[in-house]
Amino acid sequence: MNTTNDEFEKTLDASPGELEEVTVARALGDTSSKNLAELAGASADAIRPLEGRFALVSRLGQGGMGEVFAARDGMLNREVAVKVLSSEAEVGLARFVREAQVTAQLSHPNVIPVYGLEETNQGSPALTMKLIRGITFAEYIKQCSAVLGTSDYDHERHGQIGRIEHFLRVCDAISYSHSRGVIHRDLKPDNLMIGAYGEVYVMDWGIARLLDEPDDESASGGLEAKAGLADISTVNDGMKTQVGAMMGTPRYMSPEQAIGKNVGPKSDQFSLGMVLFEMLTFTAPREIENMSELLDKVPAGIRDSFPKAKQSETVSLALQAIVDRATSKDPSDRYASVQSFSDDLRRYVHGEEVHARPDNLVRSVWRRVQRHPVAVMLTLLIVISMAAAISTISLYRGLEAERISSTRGQTLADLVATVNQRVHEFDSLLFRVEGLLEGISTSSREQLEHAPVEPYRIIEPADLKGANPPEDIVEVQRYQQRASFDHCVVVLAPDVKMPEVQDQVFQLGGLQYVLRDAALRSARIDASELDKSQADTILREGTPIHWAYVGLENGVMINYPANEKYPPDYDPRKRPWYVSNLSKHGAIWGDIYPDASGTGYLMPCNQPIYDRAGKLLGVAGLDISMDTVIDEMDIPEIAGVKETWLLDDAGRVLVSSEEKGRKSALSMSGNKTKALGVLGIPELETHARKGTTSGFVVDDSDVLVFARFKALPWILVARVDALLHDL
Repeated sequence: MNTTNDEFEKTLDASPGELEEVTVARALGDTSSKNLAELAGASADAIRPLEGRFALVSRLGQGGMGEVFAARDGMLNREVAVKVLSSEAEVGLARFVREAQVTAQLSHPNVIPVYGLEETNQGSPALTMKLIRGITFAEYIKQCSAVLGTSDYDHERHGQIGRIEHFLRVCDAISYSHSRGVIHRDLKPDNLMIGAYGEVYVMDWGIARLLDEPDDESASGGLEAKAGLADISTVNDGMKTQVGAMMGTPRYMSPEQAIGKNVGPKSDQFSLGMVLFEMLTFTAPREIENMSELLDKVPAGIRDSFPKAKQSETVSLALQAIVDRATSKDPSDRYASVQSFSDDLRRYVHGEEVHARPDNLVRSVWRRVQRHPVAVMLTLLIVISMAAAISTISLYRGLEAERISSTRGQTLADLVATVNQRVHEFDSLLFRVEGLLEGISTSSREQLEHAPVEPYRIIEPADLKGANPPEDIVEVQRYQQRASFDHCVVVLAPDVKMPEVQDQVFQLGGLQYVLRDAALRSARIDASELDKSQADTILREGTPIHWAYVGLENGVMINYPANEKYPPDYDPRKRPWYVSNLSKHGAIWGDIYPDASGTGYLMPCNQPIYDRAGKLLGVAGLDISMDTVIDEMDIPEIAGVKETWLLDDAGRVLVSSEEKGRKSALSMSGNKTKALGVLGIPELETHARKGTTSGFVVDDSDVLVFARFKALPWILVARVDALLHDL
């Protein structure tokens, strides 16, 4: 709907409270003739009726686009959140579908997982997603402000560093979304949430835009184009974005977003900087008294100054400099990326020099005093006692030493940041595998419970060695045997006969397509975009997934790709990946174990499969080879890396880069997992046990740089030649 001139004049006269969260909107076009399936690009029968599976339990809240309910998923027996589009929301259907599609493609621990797009009996679309119980950042900021200076103040939960740690997880999510080509465009405290266990989520991707799409704001002319202004509406109940909004929330909006030109990742960075300002000061980054002031402040990129310290807390000049840089009016003056922004913020948290405010000599010395007070004071006493003997040359040498020391600190910070980035990319693979495994587990259960018994050619290991093997069978170097990528192999425990389990094997006939697709998607490849020969080439060359499989309680295992090497006593129910996951739930990363087919060592991710009554049906799994893990541990950006390790939370060595190419015997190997080693560096083991996020340890002529994973309680360690980096 377009605002008339009279309505526009009324908006200019609106009260300050009404204008705090004014949102500028532009119509997405006429979607009245389109239905949900058409907008989602799906067939009509792909959109399932909501009431057939989900029972609404309670209403959690209401936003501009609809209501959110807690619901019970009758099929999986779990609680979910259901967002139902309001029938009164204008231009809501297209945006609702877009939010579902964009969010579903962002597989990240700080983005709420989407389960599906359904439709109510009344024809309204409904989005099902993970149910998060917690508070928004807006509520968290108010809570921290209220307890500051009181006996209820908890330094770890309410303190400045604690707030920054929460904020950094938001940065991780946005950095990831930018790597996937998605700009959020409406980042504000109300769209950020902290779960019951401290987990952080970025919500409301309804006005997100893909980087390869044209700027949709340009058509509306921005906030300043009064004559072409469309859908200016007020929001009276807090920090909610108006339905149909395409630009965001003015209090946190970047100037280029306000004028509708060149909106990109740095626009999200600006909004993040505004949110950080509010988290540090407990005050809004912009106070807007009327529409005229809004039109003056937002396009000009004006942000309020840092207020005086509130009670016992101050905002350091280094933090102020970081916020100032992130919220610079000119995007070219901001950080190169959100990742660079968060890296600088992490330097501050670790007590290191920040790029936004480089140390001068005084600050550099003071930083060292804070870190090593005893050593510095002893040095100072020595210097004072020898002051009379110090010559001009000595003074020059001292200043030069300070410069070298400052350079050393910057080099170490850069090394830590690079290892952190490597871990971030490794984490993305681990989370991607977990998502694929959940799909395999769900598909297996559905097929076992509902699929008809349809005969097909069952391939067992002996068939691959016989006179009539599958046509596509080929020798594959990574498996050191022949394999078929068009088929799965069915392996039976020694005490199981095919006639006893044949019907279940027939029911799982469609699993070969699910497992093949998972192998391709682990490499971020959509099989629908390739012809079969291209996909086969990729699978033969290797994807992160080494094996994909489902083992059942009756002793049947379906494995992809089909392979021929199995010991005669192979029983899937006795393998480490099966035994260690009984009575558990969800995706679980297990201990590294030797592959029974002799290809090497494998890192498994497994998920138990239960029926509706909670009875165990089996265990699904995706294995990554140890060589792939070692490749993910490689850090080519750092020169002089001698060796890398993965350590567990007890400081034990899970994998060493020196183990690449190590093979396992063709046997059950006693069904044991890989023995763990000891690095023998107590300081590093202490960091592993304490949960230190990242840092470094000096060991003789080397520096051990480390960073912690989010998906698992592990740390990646790189042994770097200190001399090569002048350390």
